[in-house]
Amino acid sequence: MPKIVDADDRRELVADAVFAVILQQGLAQASLRNVAAQAGLALGSVRHYFDNQAELMEFAFRVNSERIHLRALDALELLEQHALPRDPAAVVDKCASVLEELLPLDDLRRGEAVVHMEFMLAARTDNNLQNAARDDYRATGAVVGRVVLALLGSGLMAGSPEPVDEAERLIAVLDGLGLRLVLQPAWATPEQGRTTLRRHLESLLAP
Repeated sequence: MPKIVDADDRRELVADAVFAVILQQGLAQASLRNVAAQAGLALGSVRHYFDNQAELMEFAFRVNSERIHLRALDALELLEQHALPRDPAAVVDKCASVLEELLPLDDLRRGEAVVHMEFMLAARTDNNLQNAARDDYRATGAVVGRVVLALLGSGLMAGSPEPVDEAERLIAVLDGLGLRLVLQPAWATPEQGRTTLRRHLESLLAP
């Protein structure tokens, strides 16, 4: 009996090969031929699942983004299951545990962050990637926005903050930390990233 190949599994296998090529050689080298070789597939097999290079790149971009955000959403659901405690340190820890899923704090997340940055930079001039880039930003905004709403619901935030403004500031902190953790690992360590994130969250709370 011929082996049945699950199309979704095969497409994800090809996406993983895209990520490996990007990590080793950069996005410019993620051609169909190089990706097929990385995946151990014939070029025709890759073309069976993706009509062209643009379709493959958009799919891989979306897979990368989904993996990052699904982990953050899982952590967010745990956060939202119960009201936040009244202890500021505990609130910071619980919110940070969600947001840290968006930072390159270990080898897995660092690899995902490198791939994500390459795709986001390419989307600046590649029309085929721009929709995926917008969806990625919205996904990050949704996670961060819900964390800010949880902080507001705790009653511990200082002043009368505007949720959208605070979410944008927090996204900027995450973007900056992610960039430094990837590009300057000798200077920006995971522990420093965690500390900086927590200090920002602490600054949002009333004394």
